Amino acid sequence: MKHTLLKSFQKKASAFEEAYLASKGKPFFFDSDDMRTLHFDARFIQSAMRLSDPDELLLSYTRGMMIFLLFNPQPRSILMIGLGGGSLAKYCHRMFPDTNITVLEIDEDVIALREDFAVPPDSERFVVLHTDAKDYIATMEAKVDVILHDGFDANGLVPALNTTAFYTACRAALSENGILVSNFWGDDEDLASSMERLWSAFDSRLWWSTATASLNRVVCALHGNQDVALSDLQKQAVVLDHLYKLGFEGLAERFQTGQGKTKAEFNAMSGMIPLSALMLVENDNTKK
Repeated sequence: MKHTLLKSFQKKASAFEEAYLASKGKPFFFDSDDMRTLHFDARFIQSAMRLSDPDELLLSYTRGMMIFLLFNPQPRSILMIGLGGGSLAKYCHRMFPDTNITVLEIDEDVIALREDFAVPPDSERFVVLHTDAKDYIATMEAKVDVILHDGFDANGLVPALNTTAFYTACRAALSENGILVSNFWGDDEDLASSMERLWSAFDSRLWWSTATASLNRVVCALHGNQDVALSDLQKQAVVLDHLYKLGFEGLAERFQTGQGKTKAEFNAMSGMIPLSALMLVENDNTKK
């Protein structure tokens, strides 16, 4: 049995290496059984799709980014920064037929793979634009209810999409009670720096949680001035989990917030990964 598994692993590793070399530095996808993954290089998986269910949100951070529904369960418009394999774009397109969705992607080679990842064609309510998100958002006239910020390249979050000026522009592009949802990943120092920039743009109106069994941090930055009660969010999470089954209840249990905190209190907690989140990751790795 072990010999058979080893041979299977070696065969897949060899096939992946061939796909990587054939890509010649461009984004590429790789199929393994019922899974198709997007790669920018040989190091990381950027996106994952189940071939038998292309619209499913497989990676936990993508499910986590849907947590904006706790604050606005019926957004009229969503702006997405980064297409990747289109996981969030496909899911939102299917689940929210009355929502206008615009996706910004700077890499035309990523867009060229949209059909391979079953991304819907452009329509009146759905469009993928080949553009620089920084420039696009800085010149937006219309306001949007939700911005999903997942602008990664092969080396991580794109620096130009992780500045105080960029987050300030995002806030200006939001509707009155709009929400920016950012996906962060990195060590304590990286997280603290990114959170500091968000605070500079949104003040204390930040809520964040770790994605289930992951070190990705999902941060909600609220444009409005309304106070939000954690207990209300946790109740809403239970309701929405019955509808979407995305694990909102666990995310809400791990919620932290800058609301009601001083800047010093926020700085003390913003770079820390809660022990409970680390235990979730450890337990998930052990099961594998």
